[in-house]
Amino acid sequence: MVKRIPDVLTLSRGLIAAAIVALGFAERSQLLAGSALPAVLLLTMLGWTTDILDGRLARRYNKPPTWVGEKEFAFDMVMVFSGLCYLVLSRFIPFVPAIIYVMVAAAFIAYFRSKMITMSFATPAVALPLIVAYFEAPHALIWYVVWIVAALIFDWRRFTGVVREFLHNAKNLSRR
Repeated sequence: MVKRIPDVLTLSRGLIAAAIVALGFAERSQLLAGSALPAVLLLTMLGWTTDILDGRLARRYNKPPTWVGEKEFAFDMVMVFSGLCYLVLSRFIPFVPAIIYVMVAAAFIAYFRSKMITMSFATPAVALPLIVAYFEAPHALIWYVVWIVAALIFDWRRFTGVVREFLHNAKNLSRR
């Protein structure tokens, strides 16, 4: 049972992403009295915390990859996309530029079939909620920045490993 925890954490990102998108729809239809941006940032922090923990636990339990574990990066991208959807639905980001960005990203990702390309397009989408929060919910931004610093301290080795993998893949892609 304990060995299933990493998969449950990974799957939870799908539910968290659905909740983020639902908050965007609720805000768009004016079911919410105010901005759900602080709640979205909190959910995003929760989602990325599950991302940190699922890998650590899978390695700790020497868990062989399952279907869920093999799709972990896809769940990460669903989290990224949910934040962008929220920002569009809540009218923080205009629809047309967002859809053009998504279409260009999809074309590049389909053509290159590279995790590095996917991450390159995901990074601005990950940063957008922080930028919007700077203007719209500075108190929530402070908590998010504190979380980022804590996450980097807690998982510095993984972060540097991801950066090294990204740079290695960029180098290999440039040789194509």
